[in-house]
Amino acid sequence: MPRFRRGRCRRWITAMPLTPYFQPLGIPPNQMKIINLTPEELEALRLVDLEGLYQEDAAAIMGISRRTLWNDLKRARKKVVNALVNGYAIRIAGGNYAIRPPSPYPDVRPARLPVSNEVDNEKVRKIFELLPKTNCGACGYSSCIECAKAIVSGNAPPDACRIIGSKIKNDVMKILEERR
Repeated sequence: MPRFRRGRCRRWITAMPLTPYFQPLGIPPNQMKIINLTPEELEALRLVDLEGLYQEDAAAIMGISRRTLWNDLKRARKKVVNALVNGYAIRIAGGNYAIRPPSPYPDVRPARLPVSNEVDNEKVRKIFELLPKTNCGACGYSSCIECAKAIVSGNAPPDACRIIGSKIKNDVMKILEERR
């Protein structure tokens, strides 16, 4: 009996690569084997190996679980090493992805988001409870808790989360207006 498997979920990528094909020199094209690397596998490599992000943060940016990112990363590394060692060409094509729209808040993410006192910590907790906890990254932050910290510290507007509705946005505003 065949085992039920879910299809691959769509991943967010930043952009398509400028060069979709790489081939080694000195091997005739008719004798060259081609390895297909999907854009989402390349994005996993870029985020973890080139940008130096932790796998948890890279997974949040791509909108997938850490396990799924690990599987993509392992598959991509194996393909790239196979191509380099054996002299195969690499074609970047296929996959199930969407290009992430640019964040409206590109430069508001400091390395550490200051939350100054116990009252602010309580506000962060309350706002985090209102957020969807999907860690989709659409707000420009790697997780919903980071988004909540940024809202409380004033580094992001109260409506930074693109997923929440107007009622929740109003609730966030009320939390921010609470007396200290």
